[in-house]
Amino acid sequence: MSRIFEALQRAQQARSQKVKSIARTEPAVEVPDRRRSRRWAFDIPLYVYGHGIGRETFHEEAHTLNVNENGALLLLSVPVRKGQTLLLTNQITQQEMGCRVVRLGKQHSRTIETGVAFEKANPDFWQLRLLPEDDPAA
Repeated sequence: MSRIFEALQRAQQARSQKVKSIARTEPAVEVPDRRRSRRWAFDIPLYVYGHGIGRETFHEEAHTLNVNENGALLLLSVPVRKGQTLLLTNQITQQEMGCRVVRLGKQHSRTIETGVAFEKANPDFWQLRLLPEDDPAA
């Protein structure tokens, strides 16, 4: 039994030495920001329309967590899937915009963070052109 234990200890030490040597020789890789446009933390009320997983239509009142020219991060209680098409109506401006689900994020008690993207950038949907340029982005 002690030979097995000693062999396990040697293997563990060898592994930790290998990890340390790799960490010293390889420089840290900086991951570039993949966002196409600046993001703002705004709570904008929306109506969200779409088809559920069983193809039945749904509508839901939702709110944004943050927005950008290319889409938003919403909290939805209706289950959706990546690639699904939705229609958003901005309750403040009554503008409508089609979008596609591109990300499903953290699950909250009854909602899930849902990232949506517009077909093309549309800052007017969120009224982003009215913001000063030095506003801190989220």
